[in-house]
Amino acid sequence: MNHEISFAKYHGCGNDFILKDEMTGRRTPDKVRSRIATVLCDRHFSVGADGVIFIEKAWGSDGSMRLFEPAGNEADMCGNGLRCVAAFLMKRLDKTEVRVLTRDGVKLVKRVGSRYRVDMGPVRTECQYLSEYVSDAKTGSADLMKVLISVDERVLRCSIVNTGEPHIVVRSKDLGSEDVRKIGALVNSDRKRFPKGVNINFVETVGPNEVKVRTYERGVYDETLACGTGATASAAVALQQGWVKNRRVNVAAVGGCLTIELAKDGRAYMTGPAEMVFEGRASVEA
Repeated sequence: MNHEISFAKYHGCGNDFILKDEMTGRRTPDKVRSRIATVLCDRHFSVGADGVIFIEKAWGSDGSMRLFEPAGNEADMCGNGLRCVAAFLMKRLDKTEVRVLTRDGVKLVKRVGSRYRVDMGPVRTECQYLSEYVSDAKTGSADLMKVLISVDERVLRCSIVNTGEPHIVVRSKDLGSEDVRKIGALVNSDRKRFPKGVNINFVETVGPNEVKVRTYERGVYDETLACGTGATASAAVALQQGWVKNRRVNVAAVGGCLTIELAKDGRAYMTGPAEMVFEGRASVEA
């Protein structure tokens, strides 16, 4: 069966998404959504994107987002995608502030000039918030801020946190020399330790309140130009470990810069761009 799809293409720091408005009318079944994502995300034979986001009505919010990634799986959360959805809803609803329902709860997003500020909620480091993603956490006694991972004849000293998605954070002395794709693929192949896959961030400190980050994302199974939840995780770990001194951290990803503010109560706030690239139509057999 062919599905004719109208969509808008957005990106946040090069992390790009196909947005499908399902606020009214029929909702696409999840199995079909998975197929649509695998087809449309292909950069060689289709539109190309890091995921397809279906925007729906939701009680208690201005709309909800369901993100299906190139592998066909549904992501738990996505910071850059969330800003794109917020920008879309603000334009559609003529608002400067929206609440968006995600699989990690309702997130408040405000427009600040030409950028968008997201209340990401608390950064979670306790085992109970990572036990479904990391086998080390199932005992409840692991120190997830000090984890060793042996990969490619190298021992990575890591911290693992949950910012709506599970993230490994590794400090790097030379970010440009890191084989992010290879390391990410090898770590994700260990499904005994990481049963649902895991995101990996390599972080280089370049100033008292600035870091550079490269991220390998699960679901995409590749390095992406930016990752909002990854930037949040990287900034939080950098502050906790003393790599930076300021609670306001500038995070430079490959595709652009995000600002992460880390409150004393543990909450994180992410500010960054979201831009529409084009609108279009596509036909997908599913």
